[in-house]
Amino acid sequence: MDVGAYRNGVKAYTPFFLHCYDLLVIGIFTRYFWQCEGQRYIDIYRRHAGRRHADIGVGTGYFLDHAGLDEGRQQIALIDLNPNCLRHTAQRLQRYVPECHVRNAFEPIVIGGTVDSICIGGLIHCAPGTMRDKGRIFDAIAPLCAPGTTLFGYTLLGKDAPMSWYARALMGFMNWLKVVDNRDDSLDALHAELSQRFSQVEVWLVGCNAFFTAKNHKDATR
Repeated sequence: MDVGAYRNGVKAYTPFFLHCYDLLVIGIFTRYFWQCEGQRYIDIYRRHAGRRHADIGVGTGYFLDHAGLDEGRQQIALIDLNPNCLRHTAQRLQRYVPECHVRNAFEPIVIGGTVDSICIGGLIHCAPGTMRDKGRIFDAIAPLCAPGTTLFGYTLLGKDAPMSWYARALMGFMNWLKVVDNRDDSLDALHAELSQRFSQVEVWLVGCNAFFTAKNHKDATR
């Protein structure tokens, strides 16, 4: 798979679109099309973000911004293939003085150490290929994982999730544009890929979204 395929999922994230993203995607698409309130995403951060946290596929940083993490002690690493997203999110989260790293999430992610928590949010449904292909993302985070590191996140499913006709039409259009690639992504396939790499896995469905947590990355415990 060439780097151009990876970039299809990030090409829409121009500076202009990032300024519209919170209203359009979080305010309208997420609530009315994907049937999931923004508070669900904020809550998963509040429950699982550790002191040393890495965000992979940062979007605009909306949910991390609203999670209410301790500014005095929080360390945040922002990781994305798109420099536009990194700049936008770093400015939004400047009170945390985040580190920014341009990385391809399909290749080993090395930033100089391990972290307490990792969030992969909004990346998996943008990544190309089948869920088996996307499982390589969970391999790529191995350098970030210590035995106690918690992975959490969410992804939009294209299969075996409740979906209205207008949500299905929007998702089909986004797949046609190649800004998402999730037609065959299912909850069972996500669970299978996580379970190959972590010894403790939980996945659950909210609207069209799969939320997940995972602990004890098998590479980190060797």
